[in-house]
Amino acid sequence: MAAESFIQFIWKHRLYHGKSLNTTCGQKLEILNPGEQNFHAGPDFFNARIRLDQMVWAGNVEIHRRASDWYKHGHHLDPAYNNVILHVVGEYDTDVTNSLGRRIQTVVPDYHEPLIRRYKVLERSECWLPCSGYIKGIPIQKLKPWLSSLLAERIVQKGQRIEKILCDSTPSLDEALYMALATGYGIPVNILPFELLAKGVPFSAIIDYRDNLSDLEAILFGHSGLLSPARTLGPYPNSLWNRYRELNVLCIEKPIPKHMWKFLRLRPPSFPTLRISQFAALIHNRFPLAERILGTTSMAEMEQIFRIGASEYWTTHYLFGKSSPPKPKFPGEQFIATLIINVIVPFLHALDKKGKRSIAGIQACEFLFQMKAESNQLIKKWASSGIRAKNAMESQALIQLYNVYCKQKRCLNCQIGADSIKAAIHEKK
Repeated sequence: MAAESFIQFIWKHRLYHGKSLNTTCGQKLEILNPGEQNFHAGPDFFNARIRLDQMVWAGNVEIHRRASDWYKHGHHLDPAYNNVILHVVGEYDTDVTNSLGRRIQTVVPDYHEPLIRRYKVLERSECWLPCSGYIKGIPIQKLKPWLSSLLAERIVQKGQRIEKILCDSTPSLDEALYMALATGYGIPVNILPFELLAKGVPFSAIIDYRDNLSDLEAILFGHSGLLSPARTLGPYPNSLWNRYRELNVLCIEKPIPKHMWKFLRLRPPSFPTLRISQFAALIHNRFPLAERILGTTSMAEMEQIFRIGASEYWTTHYLFGKSSPPKPKFPGEQFIATLIINVIVPFLHALDKKGKRSIAGIQACEFLFQMKAESNQLIKKWASSGIRAKNAMESQALIQLYNVYCKQKRCLNCQIGADSIKAAIHEKK
């Protein structure tokens, strides 16, 4: 028996046999409009229109694997289902009524057998890309509308946290950006401690001391919990510790436990010690920053904003008290690109959505269009399947496609998977 999600797919795309069907009671049924699919609580399809024995009905449609699931799910007691005009099922085993006692017409749609065969092939596939055999023949130009939708979906997801920051106690744009950038400097494995660091050091304190880089480092390293065990490892960490003891009254939380910071399997340029210093340097050299971000139109200018190195001590260190060959510690090109994709673009989108800057959403997309496609294992896999991202817009969309659809086998909700299944209707038996 077909899964409920597959029956929904058949209904949504009108893949059943014939324009006219018959209900289980023998009434002639014509589907005028299958309705709009609902992905939240309530009936599966809203605003459907059907004709039953020459009478037109408008309302909702509920879909189940078995008709008896209607009672199993308690819909017969729920007034939210009183406007259901049709029950679409894979197997008819009982009639159903709503909470008013009114009987609801039921239909078991018939469909082409190759459709379910193709769906099961995708569902059972062990390939990293279930539709790998089908997708190679699709030109990327044909995929562009779907990739655009995926990009929007990904940006919305990334921007939800920033939208919450903008709503909390109505912070200034610079304070919201400060909070968002902190987590960006924690990518990939130190996002949480960086977020706690920004929450524990009030933005007002950061602004008050932004003109003195040593003070900023004293506050941030002190509150990070990394400075206390390092205070005996040389003059610089000792001086930071002494200054932190004077400034720690500014912090609104206890220092972060040192064990929360991850160093294992990180390359030294990504150590949180360097990232904290680079973050302090960014605040020292660039804040207030929000208006400058909003006024930036080129990627070269945007990249230059974040091309701020760690303080002088870190030229010969990756860790407190452990010397290394001299090398200025500037953020790499890849890190800056990651920061723009994961912080700046969602920040601009959130501003647009909240009505704070109407042009910011367009600006966000323009930056992604100008940026090179990411170069990672997943994007290389897509290229091997014939889908080559030309810029960061397309690579971000492909990441979303894999993580949210391919990896979770949501082929029925994917335009490519849906097209693959529909194409099966032309297969020979």
